Amino acid sequence: MGVLRSIGPDIYVAVATGIWFIVSGISLMRYRPPTGRRALPVAGWIVVTRRIRGVLEFLGGLAAIGLAAISFLQLTFPPIGLPLGLSLAALALWSAIEAWVPPLRWLKIVLSVLGFALAVFYAGFR
Repeated sequence: MGVLRSIGPDIYVAVATGIWFIVSGISLMRYRPPTGRRALPVAGWIVVTRRIRGVLEFLGGLAAIGLAAISFLQLTFPPIGLPLGLSLAALALWSAIEAWVPPLRWLKIVLSVLGFALAVFYAGFR
């Protein structure tokens, strides 16, 4: 029972944020432009920046989970949680802004706004 008492809301938020950005990063790394007769062409630099953003989100999610583990073990570490949370919030904001580019997909907009809110909430705990 003593181990469960050391798990606070900050660890739950860190793990949820980490999992969210790992999944989001993997989905962005796997991005492929739409193909077919009616597909609009996508510039190569857009594909590259989405994949780079996916790698950054994936690494940020791993870092958030790593910081949650360090916090759970009650080890001392440099205060890097706030900059990590703010950088994840900036990446999520980029996704939210990109979701508003036509054609609008409401599910993508809602998910990107939720990711931004989660990253800001994580930064607030750090």
